[in-house]
Amino acid sequence: MSLRNLALIGNGTIGALVDGDARIGWCCFPRFDGDPTFCSLLRTDRNADADFGHYSIEVENAAGTEQEYVPNTAVLATVVHDVSGGVVEIVDFAPRYKQYGRIFAPMMLVRQLRPISGNPRVRIQLRPALGYGREPMSMKRGSNHVTYTGEGVTLRLTSN
Repeated sequence: MSLRNLALIGNGTIGALVDGDARIGWCCFPRFDGDPTFCSLLRTDRNADADFGHYSIEVENAAGTEQEYVPNTAVLATVVHDVSGGVVEIVDFAPRYKQYGRIFAPMMLVRQLRPISGNPRVRIQLRPALGYGREPMSMKRGSNHVTYTGEGVTLRLTSN
């Protein structure tokens, strides 16, 4: 992950950096100043044992990507094309909304995956770290979710 072409998504509680391939390489939980759960931005080694600290959605045989913010929002849309003409859109944001008369900004990232055309094959890798990138978080599987636990923070990936 390069420092060039990074997009920022956030809601005032958390912020994440997303590269042009829709890989989240920097995000701290539970706040901006928390332990960087996604910290591959700092990593120089890319071997399989050390490949953690990121959240990526990879399209097999990707041929190109386009990325832009939805106008007048902090919502990021990444469109990935594969070599056989398949297209998928990845929409990233951190929700922020009014609740009980005030603004609520939960410790949450939303990643929506939308097939646009063809049958692109997609692989999702969620590999959070703890201890400022020293080790991967422990994982526990559920029926429609995966829970990651670390010192003072619990993350949950839920999917339909």
